[in-house]
Amino acid sequence: MIRAKSLLRREGTNDSVTHLELFFDLVFVFAVSQLSHHLLEHPTWTGAAETLVLLVAVYLVWTYTMWVATLLDTAKLELHWLLLLIMLVSLFMNASIDAAFGDFGWLFVEGYLLIQVGRGAWMLTTGLDGTLQSHFVRTLGWQCVSAPLWIAGVFFDPELKLVFWGAGALLDLTGHLLAHRVPGVRTEGKHVPLAGERIFERFGLFYLIALGEGILTTGTAIAANLEDPLILLTGTVALAGSVAIWWCYFYRLEKETLDRLASEADHFRPGVVAGNTLMVLLAALILVAVGDELVISHPLEHPDVATVLFLYGGPALFLAGQAVFIQRVLGRVAGSRLVGVGALVLLAGVSFLVPAFVAAIGAALPLIGVAVTDALVRRQSQ
Repeated sequence: MIRAKSLLRREGTNDSVTHLELFFDLVFVFAVSQLSHHLLEHPTWTGAAETLVLLVAVYLVWTYTMWVATLLDTAKLELHWLLLLIMLVSLFMNASIDAAFGDFGWLFVEGYLLIQVGRGAWMLTTGLDGTLQSHFVRTLGWQCVSAPLWIAGVFFDPELKLVFWGAGALLDLTGHLLAHRVPGVRTEGKHVPLAGERIFERFGLFYLIALGEGILTTGTAIAANLEDPLILLTGTVALAGSVAIWWCYFYRLEKETLDRLASEADHFRPGVVAGNTLMVLLAALILVAVGDELVISHPLEHPDVATVLFLYGGPALFLAGQAVFIQRVLGRVAGSRLVGVGALVLLAGVSFLVPAFVAAIGAALPLIGVAVTDALVRRQSQ
């Protein structure tokens, strides 16, 4: 379909992230909160699998919409209406997360497919160039192939629902990881008119407010346990871990990434890697938030397996995700991240022998160590 005037962002257009985009993100920070609550209420392997499937769907809705807003001119009224409409549908989709494997699976799937298929079809009417038109046709095709799996899952009990939705999420995620290739056709990144700096700013801002949701969860847990004499210690440890996570993301790595992009012509591939990494980091934040809440609520109890996995798995996943990103985008081995992961594995093995608040301190220390290392390296390079 041809539009008389293309909605694509023109070279030289203001690349700043708009207030509307940040407003749009709030619905998805709410989703992160819902996912954390679902995992906290279902701290089992099945609950973790359900949370992962829902996270994939939520993340794909957000990231595809973010790419659209980056490719198109955010000053256009048509894009404003698109973002607001997706925001409305996403609000109900995300509100149904905790009941998605119960009575309201239909609401979650209806919202997910309406956004994914509807937005993909609309993009074909926006006056895209040949490369982007081909890419969005393939994207829409992948989404239509997975749609029957999502729809079928609505009609089954939670166990089979997880099977169908898991298959649908896996298919959608595979398409995303492959940039929606089909045999003989792929997207050439150097032909995609994409401002890499804006993409990374967008990821960073979303991650920042998602991290803020974790602070909110920690604060709520503190408020519910003010009578506990250990609350000052456990709350401080939880905040220290969050500060270290913020430091590891923004203090040194962001600048290195932007410096690398300035020397690269193809911003599409690094953007895809960064997007995939962001999903991993969001999963890590969910684990960290659940672990912190469990420790704050029961600081003197010896942690069970689930609590240890949350406490140590979240930071380990965060550092591992960053290590992969650093290797693939910056081309170097992230030694401090790998050492941090190793330390977390070792400390997790002995955490069953100590109270939960001591285990939480052990989980925070490797993160703090990596943050300090980043600070020292950046100071030496200045």
